[in-house]
Amino acid sequence: MSERLNHDLAFDVLGDILETLRFRGSIFFRSDLAAPWGISLAEGGIPRFHIVLSGECFVGADGQDAVKAGEKDIVMLPNGSSHWIADQPGRVLTSSDRAGKACELGNPLFQNGQITNRLICGMVHFEQGASHPILDALPEILHFPKLGSAGPAWSLVTLIDTELRDYKGSSSRIADRLTEVLYLQLLNDYISNNDDVSGFLAALRDRRVYRALTLIHQDPAFEWTLSSLGERVGMSRATLVRRFQDVVGVAPMAYIKDWRIMKAYNLVKYTATSLEVVAGSTGFASARTLARTFKRHYGCTPLELRRG
Repeated sequence: MSERLNHDLAFDVLGDILETLRFRGSIFFRSDLAAPWGISLAEGGIPRFHIVLSGECFVGADGQDAVKAGEKDIVMLPNGSSHWIADQPGRVLTSSDRAGKACELGNPLFQNGQITNRLICGMVHFEQGASHPILDALPEILHFPKLGSAGPAWSLVTLIDTELRDYKGSSSRIADRLTEVLYLQLLNDYISNNDDVSGFLAALRDRRVYRALTLIHQDPAFEWTLSSLGERVGMSRATLVRRFQDVVGVAPMAYIKDWRIMKAYNLVKYTATSLEVVAGSTGFASARTLARTFKRHYGCTPLELRRG
């Protein structure tokens, strides 16, 4: 069997992770621009992306070569690093806060002269109480060139652009939801079409490690041991630990522990499920055990999180 998983299987575990991280999209900038122009974006800690509807521009981050983006390209900063975007390198830069507020007030900047570019810029928030190796597995800059009008990603862009035009630049919940789907589509495209992925993304292509991840995600409450997990995936305990650690970046039992508390956090914060049921469904012996682990991990008890 191939070490590389097919598209559908790889996205099952990924979908579970992203659902738990609760990604939420939003558009923070949409404007026609006349050169010269340049915008700086401070470090944000969340994924941000720039969609080039027309024209060419450059995107640069600290320690990275500037990316030249053409029409129908998308440039993503998965880790929310500080960066800039401009029609040419070396431009005087205006902060994104100032540029965005000017658009909101109906007074967009960079309007003098012939329009050379049209951009949509968005971001994707995620649950700050959660963490996962996938968040560390993406490069600083991702460039998706020439997406083309026939592909699903650009079809989503067209829908977002249409929705924003209908709302005349004001916020749109539909556009925000489409932004989330676009992010997932781009992430899936990157995983499927790149052979040099590393970290957790590489685990999605390793047959036996992926099988282990699937078992963990399907049943986090099961009393997993290295022996039971290794037996199910056809590896000895030592081989499982070594291979899982090499690919995912953490040991199997540490991953299980982290995933259980992440799932518990999600259920505590976003549902009214009793703490006993939350504990039982995520592998904790009791609500009291969950509360102790929760306190160590998040600095508060489940009840304090709900009340807050």
